[in-house]
Amino acid sequence: MMRAFITASISDEVLKELKTKLDITYESWRETGNIYFDVKEMIEKLKDYDIFITVADDLKKAELFENTNLKLIGSCRGDPFNINLDAATKNNVPVIYTPLRNVVAVAEITVGLIISLARNLTQLDKFLHSDDFEVIDFEDWIKCYNRFMGSELLDKMIGIIGFGQIGQRVAERLKPFGVDILVYDPYVSDEIVEMYGEKTDIDTLMKKSDFVTIHAAATDDNDNLINEERIKMMKNTSFLINMAKGSLVDYNYLYEALKTRTIAGAALDVFPMEPLDEDNEFLELDNVIVLPHIGGNTAEVIQRQSKMLLDDIVIWLNNGTPSHVLNPEVFETFKEKKESLNQPIKKLKEQIVNICKRLLDDGHVIGSAGNVSMRVKMGDEEIILITPSNVNYEDMVPNDILIINLEGKVIEGERNPSVEKHLHLGIYKEREDVNVIIHSHGVYSTILSALNLSLPPVMEELVPYLGGEVVCSEYGEAGSEELADNVKASLEERNAVILANHGSLCCGSHLEGAYTVLRYLERGSKIYYLAKLIGEPNLLPEDTIDYEMDIFDLFKDSKKI
Repeated sequence: MMRAFITASISDEVLKELKTKLDITYESWRETGNIYFDVKEMIEKLKDYDIFITVADDLKKAELFENTNLKLIGSCRGDPFNINLDAATKNNVPVIYTPLRNVVAVAEITVGLIISLARNLTQLDKFLHSDDFEVIDFEDWIKCYNRFMGSELLDKMIGIIGFGQIGQRVAERLKPFGVDILVYDPYVSDEIVEMYGEKTDIDTLMKKSDFVTIHAAATDDNDNLINEERIKMMKNTSFLINMAKGSLVDYNYLYEALKTRTIAGAALDVFPMEPLDEDNEFLELDNVIVLPHIGGNTAEVIQRQSKMLLDDIVIWLNNGTPSHVLNPEVFETFKEKKESLNQPIKKLKEQIVNICKRLLDDGHVIGSAGNVSMRVKMGDEEIILITPSNVNYEDMVPNDILIINLEGKVIEGERNPSVEKHLHLGIYKEREDVNVIIHSHGVYSTILSALNLSLPPVMEELVPYLGGEVVCSEYGEAGSEELADNVKASLEERNAVILANHGSLCCGSHLEGAYTVLRYLERGSKIYYLAKLIGEPNLLPEDTIDYEMDIFDLFKDSKKI
């Protein structure tokens, strides 16, 4: 039985299950208070183990991998910056990790901190627990009441720096408060940002926001991103929240700005030097909420990361490739599969780009609007080729096309997949006969979508290709799962659906088939719309529709479309 050394926090249920599969030594850092930084100490500790599950221990030195017999590393982090991935890969050690394990926790506490700052809750609580709080007469209560007047979030401007998984969840949770949202993130598409607010440059965000909340990844390029100059841009009534990394902010000037009330206040969960101790100068200030890096400190995070690791360890023990692995290239099956797929996949990517160019030339899309995907089946496995987000069709090249799995995880590609990936994946999971999906904004189908009109069977030639009446689905925001569910429900077994205020979606068993469906949909939409300007169009008789639907079924079975 393989031996595993665990310093990360693991739930009791998962630990019990792991002990049936591995010889476990469990020394959670929460209980021991120990995080390993000395490489020689770690080598000595790990010399008899096959698996190491960690959260914060320092695995940056290559000699650790060269002088141990580790066969698997598990990281309870979404960003395992403490692990030398190159050294792990060189020594053929897979590194599994737990992406998104704490995104809900951090998003929720961020919203809580914004509310607390707006309503002076921590200041009030400290005062009520202090010796200064005394109510002898009603005037004393009135002073307290006036001193801690707060403000509402309604109509306030929230600036979000870094709009990844956490930033988006913060925006999602704040929108019901009636706030306006500004976003700075040069790596996230306009389509995603527009679902929540407005994309802008960082200086405009700093000047206009009532609350600035930071959720960016720390890189060499954005070190000291929120510097003295940018802090000075903030309104004197505004607040700064940092739940990301201490290196992103000039904490020396921030302290002065808070002390002199150049800005109204701050909530800080991260610092340049950690762990936080009693000498931290920000503890002196009454307009700062100071936290000791607890943004992800919830029971649910431990349960989530434990389950993710358990699932991947079980896959690995059964000679499979884990779902969440940072270096899949260490697996032979991955190398063989990649080599065998490279040539045909390259041709399929070229075909998708060619279809995108046709969409542009034929006027069915402009700019980067719309998206195309293709399902590729490889035995029992399936991958999806999909167009990227925010790339103009005229500039698109085959290398821009991404490969994702049916859960939406990027397998290959440098860009973000289309914001409408949920739309595509939902249909592929529901419809085995569909291998290609084209979402476009052709003029006439978009006119029907803006009018919330379905396309009834008004011409015999439409039915065999479209599958009867093309329904207009209920509205959902671009990129949302609500839109995906609405479209799937309206599509049923047809080949096309109109998306309220979003154009149309056409599908088929191959690229040319899906494009043919699109051409018939646009032709039918044009005829129906123009006819409706003059009067109410006649519909085909039921027996004619039934006959044409038989042809539709034949087309589907033969994969003509």
